[in-house]
Amino acid sequence: MPSQSRRSIGAEYIRANFRPEDRLAVVMIHRRSGVPTTRVSGAEKIASDEYQAWLRHMNAQRHEIYISMNSLRPEARGRHKADVDEIRHVYLDFDTNGAEAVGAMRAREDMPAPNHVLTSSPGKFQVVWRVEGFRKDEAEELMRGMTRALGADVAATDCTRVLRVPGFYNHKYASPHFVTVENLSGEVYRPSQFPEFSVEGIAQAVDPERRRAGVPGGRNTADGSTSQSERDWGFAMRALGRGELPEDVVRAIEAFRADKPNPGYYARYTVEKAQMIGRSPGCSQGEEPAVRDR
Repeated sequence: MPSQSRRSIGAEYIRANFRPEDRLAVVMIHRRSGVPTTRVSGAEKIASDEYQAWLRHMNAQRHEIYISMNSLRPEARGRHKADVDEIRHVYLDFDTNGAEAVGAMRAREDMPAPNHVLTSSPGKFQVVWRVEGFRKDEAEELMRGMTRALGADVAATDCTRVLRVPGFYNHKYASPHFVTVENLSGEVYRPSQFPEFSVEGIAQAVDPERRRAGVPGGRNTADGSTSQSERDWGFAMRALGRGELPEDVVRAIEAFRADKPNPGYYARYTVEKAQMIGRSPGCSQGEEPAVRDR
């Protein structure tokens, strides 16, 4: 890929997905320290040559580059749900059997073609649809349902989410991965164009093989395999380490573990335990919520 086209990928992606006046949050997280830096600016400014050059400089200094996927209110200074102005996108994050899961999703006749598929790291993908006419809760409910039906990451379902920007490097690996994007559609979708997904069965999708066998989500399993509770704890450790807010992680686990008698208590206990471990020497946590470290 010519260097000139690589330099323009990020700007083209932003201009294709947002209105020039949209206020967006750009989040940069230093790979080594985990310290986040956030800047809120208009989409057109972020797509400008000067701003993109600054982001490339920051990326070269091993800052990961993310952008909010929904526009923020004019007075917003943060990225809480109340700060979100309009829903511009719904999205999914595929990190387990990513290529197979994305291929199965694209083969479904009832799913609208995604606008973009980002290869955020080897075998991991972020799928983005441009939308209009969605309420915040409506968009989040759709994304929760899609994760269950399509095998995507349940944590990437809140409207405050920031995702990677194509055209920059992911420094998670020894050899930095250049984030690419496949542009598949120019359409803007409305709620009626998506199939309906019930989220009532979300717990049954956590581990269908073990659930069919009647194995509960406890600490131990008869065959010595990793239990769902251990997976939940591991997810909490990774999410907190990426800089996600504890409350966001609690909500994600609570939605995912509806099989528990008290999902809220279970989720909060799991996150608090992960926080205690994460505060030990050598562990660092950022302060920005809802960042996908793929």
